[in-house]
Amino acid sequence: MFALLLLSCVSAGAQGGVDHSGTGGRHSIQGRILFPSGQRVDTRIKVKLESAGFGDLSILSDVNGTFSFRSLRPGSYALIIDGGDNYESVREPIFIETEGGSPRRGIAAPPVGRPYTLQIYLQPKNQSAAKPKAGVLSAALAGIPRPALELYDKALESARKGESHKAIEQLKGALALHPEFALALSQLGVQYMKLKEIDKAAENLRSALRLMPEDYATLLTYGIVLFERRQLPEAEEQLRKALKKNPSSPSAHYYLGLTLLKLNSYEEAEKELLSAVSSGGENIAMAHYYLGGLYWGRHEYKKAADALEMYLRLAPQVENAARLRATIKVLRAKG
Repeated sequence: MFALLLLSCVSAGAQGGVDHSGTGGRHSIQGRILFPSGQRVDTRIKVKLESAGFGDLSILSDVNGTFSFRSLRPGSYALIIDGGDNYESVREPIFIETEGGSPRRGIAAPPVGRPYTLQIYLQPKNQSAAKPKAGVLSAALAGIPRPALELYDKALESARKGESHKAIEQLKGALALHPEFALALSQLGVQYMKLKEIDKAAENLRSALRLMPEDYATLLTYGIVLFERRQLPEAEEQLRKALKKNPSSPSAHYYLGLTLLKLNSYEEAEKELLSAVSSGGENIAMAHYYLGGLYWGRHEYKKAADALEMYLRLAPQVENAARLRATIKVLRAKG
């Protein structure tokens, strides 16, 4: 099963992609959608909840792939993730038990709402060699030998477990069988990037883009790698290409903003960092941090203080928190 169903007591109150209408109950179904590598998705995805007798609910996840359906009655449900053109759609059955359960020693448990939490990994269309579907293979997987696909599947599983070294060996095995396996080259680049082997990451991502030049995830990853290598004009080019494919990508806006900062294109950098903030994503705190520095350099002291203050709200445990609070006081005095 591509979805791991867990019972959880974690609140979904701060998560996006929320449906509040529900079916008149007190339970919730929530979760997160991930790429095959285990990375968070970087775009909004349609999520549908079908129910027997209560009607259907439909929402878009937030930009991190997070979703939540609240106020659900006990009963049978089916969660459906729309995989789009490149990924298999997912249908996950969920049964919410009757409130209170069976009485024990003559006392029934109070009707307490429970959140059902899922973690869903998208899978490339028809990557499973065991269940091929004629005529609908994605272009990226067409013509790939079955043994190479099997090694690729194993590599994705290793990557999900955080076993990058093992994943790399499995991907190399897949590429030995089919050297023009674009998705394997792209994933090999991702794993090398995780290990901070930036040059090897760049080499494999570049090879992947020669085979699939329009792939958003590969464009984004290659742009980030080029930024890390300080190849700034080239990084800007790739990140802009990624944004053409996914204009709402928080990561692409964030790294393009950092690239433009280093290229001294401050107005454009501000625009991209603000877009990263408004789009959400895991880099939102650091986007505020860099905006603070940008405003400080322009002597916009109030804006700088506001941005740094927001950074500390989002990342209160950072090592330099005390120094930043002192800096904010100085900026407030100047502003």
